[in-house]
Amino acid sequence: MKHTAPFPCPRLMLLMVAILAAGCRSTPFQVRGAVPESLGASAVVVQPFGFQWVEPDWRAVELSQRLVNVALAQTGDAALFFGPTELQVAKPGEDGGKGLTRAVVATLASYGVRPDGLMVLRPSAEKRIQSGERELIDTAGYSVGQSATEVVMYVGRVEVLHPATHEVVLEVFGEATVNPYADILDEGADPAPALTSLMEELTREALRGLSSHLKPPRAPSPALATSLAWAPWDVLDVAAWMPKDMADLESPLHTDAGQDPRSLRMQRLRFANPDVDAALLETLARRPGGLYVRAAPEGAKLSAGDLVLTLDGRPALPQTLARARLALVPVEARVQQPSGRIVPLVLP
Repeated sequence: MKHTAPFPCPRLMLLMVAILAAGCRSTPFQVRGAVPESLGASAVVVQPFGFQWVEPDWRAVELSQRLVNVALAQTGDAALFFGPTELQVAKPGEDGGKGLTRAVVATLASYGVRPDGLMVLRPSAEKRIQSGERELIDTAGYSVGQSATEVVMYVGRVEVLHPATHEVVLEVFGEATVNPYADILDEGADPAPALTSLMEELTREALRGLSSHLKPPRAPSPALATSLAWAPWDVLDVAAWMPKDMADLESPLHTDAGQDPRSLRMQRLRFANPDVDAALLETLARRPGGLYVRAAPEGAKLSAGDLVLTLDGRPALPQTLARARLALVPVEARVQQPSGRIVPLVLP
């Protein structure tokens, strides 16, 4: 009986070396430009993610929102942060060169921020796929077939724009090669973990270049919560596969992709909250969209177990709660308490 064993061609060997090397080092990055000393910012908006391949619109939102959370964790209350569903700012040269819209200027003014105090982060990536083949050789040295191989590389980019002057003041680039042998630890919640990790690192690096230029419009009030989890149902446009009615989670109906609504809902929760335990995610899967308070300072208006449903009538997001500490006027919140009762609160 003949036995087969893989005999990699030189090209394949180079590809495998690239994969192994990528798995053994931190993501390399390149920085182009620098933020001028004269520029300062009190507000930063993270735009919807720019996929250079076909992805659903909600993926562009959830990945950018993940980067907003990175920014909040890194810079704290150094600036007002806005996410991909809140403010839309055209890139220099786009939208006929109109610059900031009246809606954007009005929103900034409501926080006491001038138009020249806004910076924009535009994350994007392209996907490069390199295909090859390897020949299978038996013990006698005869060819017995071929096996296809495919290596995926993501090339990421984060631009820092100053829309008031129509300038790209900083760019950060990086690459990540997918390790096909990596363990899947999140039950498929992240369709591209190598891309997510890459973009988080690039965002951190972009914020390092911007950090000395950030200045909050005023001193923040004390923290409202020290640990949060986010249920994104009111933000992600996933109506095509996720039921709005909680009762539908008991339905045996499946999506075209062969997954039930509960599984899909849990996946989006895991992506939005990578550090939250499974028990809490199960609880959030059956709750309305909003911010779940995991822990709060003693004496704060919010308590552990509260679910912030809306802030000033809009969906509650991590950055909207953070902005409440820097707002010119109090913010009206609707909060569902652990008992299920919904109460109004004025924050901070």
